[in-house]
Amino acid sequence: MGQCFLEDAQVLKMEARLADVAGKSVLEIGAGDGRLTIELHRAGAKNIVAIEKDRKLAKELRMRFSSYKTIKIVQADFLEYAKDAGKFERIVGNIPYYITSQILFSLAKMEFGKALLCVQKEFAQKMVAEAGERNYGRLSVTSQVNFNAQIVGFVSRDKFAPSPKVDSALVLLEKTGRGLDEYESGFIAAVFAHKNKSVHAALFDARSYFGKSKVQMREIGASIKYNARRVNSLSKDEVLELAEEMRGIHERGRQSS
Repeated sequence: MGQCFLEDAQVLKMEARLADVAGKSVLEIGAGDGRLTIELHRAGAKNIVAIEKDRKLAKELRMRFSSYKTIKIVQADFLEYAKDAGKFERIVGNIPYYITSQILFSLAKMEFGKALLCVQKEFAQKMVAEAGERNYGRLSVTSQVNFNAQIVGFVSRDKFAPSPKVDSALVLLEKTGRGLDEYESGFIAAVFAHKNKSVHAALFDARSYFGKSKVQMREIGASIKYNARRVNSLSKDEVLELAEEMRGIHERGRQSS
């Protein structure tokens, strides 16, 4: 199922330490063969719910941890389980890279204290990139609105089996308490598709998304705040400010029509 297993015992111990699981309720995403699960247990987790999608692996995990009263193995797709997961003090996982974005979206809707995830290095760098940096984009804004994110370590590809084609990073997340509504998410996606252009030009190029004509979007772009700035120079707060201004324009347009 596209899984690469982290084999280095010292890195696994470091993950359990960085996640600060002692005395905490822990949700593990993608338990695999249980290598991280046992380290979370040894680090003093109060209880662990370990999610594993692969039916065969889940069966093997149940056998391995059958005598551990504080470990519960759940055979499920995390993306489905997350919808009704309840609250956990810690979430930890060496997650499948091809669904990292989907996992983040799920985490944004969950209640938890802190999360420690092992993700692709480039993905992590995009999450924490600041306005104006090369890696700064839609993922950066979306992540930083939802989370306080910090890269706390790097893991080379040779620590996994089979070895992936990329290096990894450990990211510590805490929720900000602020999320994105549907309009804000759509606005960010639309303008950051043209992130190297000015706000004026990006809005013009994204006019079909906003349901505006060329003339209308030229007028909006000429008067909107930050119109001469490049999209990738805008901080997350400035992006949200622009989204709110565009929402107001949209609402006024609906009322007058």
